[in-house]
Amino acid sequence: MKMLLIIFREVMAPDVHALLKEHGVTAFTELHNVAGTGMTGPTVQFSLSADANRMIFAAVSEQIARRLIDGLTTFRENHVRRQSDHLVPLHAFILPCEQVV
Repeated sequence: MKMLLIIFREVMAPDVHALLKEHGVTAFTELHNVAGTGMTGPTVQFSLSADANRMIFAAVSEQIARRLIDGLTTFRENHVRRQSDHLVPLHAFILPCEQVV
């Protein structure tokens, strides 16, 4: 089992949710107004702002994790082509995951 950690701008939420659904991810935890700073700059902490961040945690099989990462990669590449900007505010990580309770 793997834990997917996906961090993205609020404005991308419909697209990220569509990718989760498309890849059969039906259970996840979502945090709104996640603050931070990185390559794409600092985020704001206002829930109604398109510049706010969200974070999703999803425990999934390794197969689903890899397919979803492929989908997120394609989404990111398409965004770069449309926006001509390589600093896309979308990041994903795969962590080992073991359910203990």
